[in-house]
Amino acid sequence: MKLYSFDFDKTFFFTPEPEDSKEIWEKSTGKKWPYVGWWSKVETLDTNIFDIKMNEWVKNEYDKALLDNEKYIILATGRLLKVKGMQEAVNTILNKHNLKFDEIHLNNKGDTFYFKTKLFEKLIEEKNPSEFIMYDDRKEHLSKFEEWAKTQNCKITIVDIVNKTTKYIN
Repeated sequence: MKLYSFDFDKTFFFTPEPEDSKEIWEKSTGKKWPYVGWWSKVETLDTNIFDIKMNEWVKNEYDKALLDNEKYIILATGRLLKVKGMQEAVNTILNKHNLKFDEIHLNNKGDTFYFKTKLFEKLIEEKNPSEFIMYDDRKEHLSKFEEWAKTQNCKITIVDIVNKTTKYIN
């Protein structure tokens, strides 16, 4: 079995960035953006305000994974599970594009890298895949994932979706 993991923001979807999108939100609602933060706010995924485009290159990779007869596909996002409505907002976007996953995980641990590595370790132990293939965009995480991968006992493939490069570990 192969375990596939896809990130959400800036990987599968070009979700709104705070710089330009606060202005869009303010024009649409007639209100000033009321928060300091951005990524932890469910309003940033409001499909009535933002046109959230899918990354077609990643969608193509997802479609290839679907063809694998021994696949188990998850979505793992740093979006916070504890934020009211966040799970529903993520699901709305996935459903709009008819994307199906065996599991969808929102961050329940705080630090995104820590959350993802603990999740991946749990799934690798439970599912015992012959290979774990992950798609992510965050440069600062990708090098840390490479180091983490060396501690795992299965083949790990790390796909940097920004540069469209692949690293094979183990």
